[in-house]
Amino acid sequence: MCGVLHLRARAQHLEILHRAHVSHAQSRRRSPQPDRVPAGDRAGTRRHLHCGNPGRGTGRPAGDRRRPRIGDGLLGDRRADTHDDKWPHRLITKDERVPGKGEPHVRVTYADIFGGREFRALFVSRALSTIGDYVARVALVITVFAETGSVALMGVTFALTTLPDLFGGPMLAGLADRLPRRAVMVAADLGRALLLLVMAIPGLPLVALWALLAAIRLLDSPFTSAYMSTMSVVLPGKRLVKGSALTQLVNHVSYTIGFAAGGVIVSLTGLSVVLVSNAATFTLSGVVILLGVRTRPATARTGPSLSWLGATRAAIRYVAAHRRLRVIMLFPFPIATTLVCQTLATPYTAQIGHGPAGAGLLMAASTAGIVVGLWIFPLLIPDQRPLHVVVLTIMSCAPLVLFVAVPGMVAAAALMVVSGIALYFWIPLAAEFTQTVPDDMRGQAVGLLTTTMRVTQGTAILIFGLAGQNAMSSTVIATSGAIGTVMVTILSAAWVRASRSLTIAAAPRTAFPNGDAVK
Repeated sequence: MCGVLHLRARAQHLEILHRAHVSHAQSRRRSPQPDRVPAGDRAGTRRHLHCGNPGRGTGRPAGDRRRPRIGDGLLGDRRADTHDDKWPHRLITKDERVPGKGEPHVRVTYADIFGGREFRALFVSRALSTIGDYVARVALVITVFAETGSVALMGVTFALTTLPDLFGGPMLAGLADRLPRRAVMVAADLGRALLLLVMAIPGLPLVALWALLAAIRLLDSPFTSAYMSTMSVVLPGKRLVKGSALTQLVNHVSYTIGFAAGGVIVSLTGLSVVLVSNAATFTLSGVVILLGVRTRPATARTGPSLSWLGATRAAIRYVAAHRRLRVIMLFPFPIATTLVCQTLATPYTAQIGHGPAGAGLLMAASTAGIVVGLWIFPLLIPDQRPLHVVVLTIMSCAPLVLFVAVPGMVAAAALMVVSGIALYFWIPLAAEFTQTVPDDMRGQAVGLLTTTMRVTQGTAILIFGLAGQNAMSSTVIATSGAIGTVMVTILSAAWVRASRSLTIAAAPRTAFPNGDAVK
């Protein structure tokens, strides 16, 4: 009798379990299932901690056996990073599915980019401020040389247009995280406009002009960080690559206009008129941003524990803790070697028997190549893949090695055009860097990347410029190209390995009273 009762109770228990299983399966079919963790995130998630989720502590759903792909994590797969509620210890994206698998492929056009009101405002403001800035920069350098006749004083003036970025990048870029980014951009534009109006006062001593110029350049760092961080929000995913290409296209066209027209304008109107005009362009830029860009709250973590130095260290540690970000942070070094051909354009043209007109042609060839690359590659290759990036990185430096054969003017210009076109590879890498860093420290990280770019460029120009005094220009250019080719080959291989093995995973950050963060 007891055995019969025991069997009946066991049968009832099994029936209850079966009904619960059926009900759970039906509810799963009715509710949408969360996306699987991308294969690239597995290694990073396992490395940091066990999340306690299914899958034996690996931090991913059980049964997810999708193998990592070489394209995982490249732009187009990673859109905009956020922290997932279900998987709180890693960074995910709004859309981590690989294009062509589970979703239709969508091609981003320039019409899509300009269709957004905020991007149009950012685009116009950047064009206005950049053109005015470079015209005034050239006019100021020319005026200092004309009034003093000193090459050294002219060099100090030109250095003050770049050196303040070394301090402004690490220290002031964090304002783009601590304060609303629209307010940072507007305040930086209006502040620079006011300083330019003071510079336009006739009779100011040269030291005062230098101090005002340094202050203007310091305000550029928080503006650039806030601008790029806002771009990453306004243009998520693949749109950021194309939008960044358009922005850089405008920048290089503005450089060309500024350097070409600055001397002519200052000779016709005088320095004061040029500076007032530049102040007007900055004012218009601020007004356009104020009217066209939506205000958003500050993104940095709040609290008394957050300090300036602590926020900078936290951003540095975050970048250093992630392999792909570390690799991207090193690409400015080979990029800097490509600028040597512009630096030595004048002595090289003298070496092959041409005058200043030939030097101008070579400088224009490099800039023209960059502009062409920024224009055609978003059209020809809308979806950049690792192979495209690797080929372009090598082609940016390898043509310069051929200067060892001392090519003529036409051949040298063609090599510089090819090198300039291939420099487009930096656009998707910089966009990937911007989108991967968490939004609460994105401005600070972008400032560090910008500072690295400018420091490496200035250092390369100084080192190879000094080498050009004791060696033939063709040899120095070829050497810089060879060094750059070796560096991009190593970095490209490291970047591909990082893209294949993992995507960025974020462990919880523990804040200490001094603002530091550890993993």
